Amino acid sequence: MNAQISEIFYSIQGEGIFCGVRQLFIRFSGCNLDCWYCDTGYNEKCVDYANNREINNPVEVNYIQNVIDSSERVHSISFTGGEPLIYADFISEIEKTRTFYLESNMTLPEKAKLLKHFDIVAGDLKIKEAVNGDYEEIYERTVDTYRMLKNSNSRTTFSKIVLPERFDLEDVIHRAYGITDYVKCFVLQPVFGSGIQNILKLQEMMLEFRDTRVIPQTHKYMGVK
Repeated sequence: MNAQISEIFYSIQGEGIFCGVRQLFIRFSGCNLDCWYCDTGYNEKCVDYANNREINNPVEVNYIQNVIDSSERVHSISFTGGEPLIYADFISEIEKTRTFYLESNMTLPEKAKLLKHFDIVAGDLKIKEAVNGDYEEIYERTVDTYRMLKNSNSRTTFSKIVLPERFDLEDVIHRAYGITDYVKCFVLQPVFGSGIQNILKLQEMMLEFRDTRVIPQTHKYMGVK
């Protein structure tokens, strides 16, 4: 089993409710969505910064297992992208020897059903202004994925909503309410460099039904990967 992996590196988690923890990041290449604010680059080879080497893609699962097993003093292993759920078959072959953290756009429920061993799920809730394509279909698939990977006694699942300065406030509230039973909390994340006045208003309204926090991309302010 192998997968297209862009890079492997140690850093701090810069988004969401686990900001500041040290993680080993496994960044997968490719995504099923096309969001206008996406800042993820792609490499032809896998750059393994953790071990100071480059390796050819696709990368074998045994290589990733060895990197994970040899990691030290990390809070968790972040499977990020791109979209990791594209490689659900690959990830399901990895033995969970550390805490597993999934960063996903939450639009591939048929893949999510293969993955039951994530301790933390940092899921997206895309707004209609962010993506191309049939938004209603994207939202329905998002709800299904959250249902499969919902917050529980054994898993912490929270939802991140990336927001520009202008958005349909009522529609965001409606979409968030549709998954509120599946998440621990919501994180409103401003697009880097944009204003937050509308976001603060949204937070106030969403607090009526679920814990809602405003957290920017802290790693960008610190200038780290």
